[in-house]
Amino acid sequence: MKLIFLGSSFSIVWYMRYHKIVRRSYDKDQDTFRHYILILPCLILALLINEKFTFKEVMWTFSLYLEAVAILPQLVLLQRTRN
Repeated sequence: MKLIFLGSSFSIVWYMRYHKIVRRSYDKDQDTFRHYILILPCLILALLINEKFTFKEVMWTFSLYLEAVAILPQLVLLQRTRN
């Protein structure tokens, strides 16, 4: 099941980055959200707040924190394009 999830996730990312029609719809001027503002705090929180300090546990905690804020760049982009 995880292989299907990973495969579909990678194919979606590939499709968004390299497919001719989808790639043309990307507006680089509007997409100015700095992603490291989300990634760095999530990584720090994952290193500080987790159940056991193992690589697997830290990465799982990091993914949970990152998933919680992953929608923010999309919301910012929607807000900019509607005005």
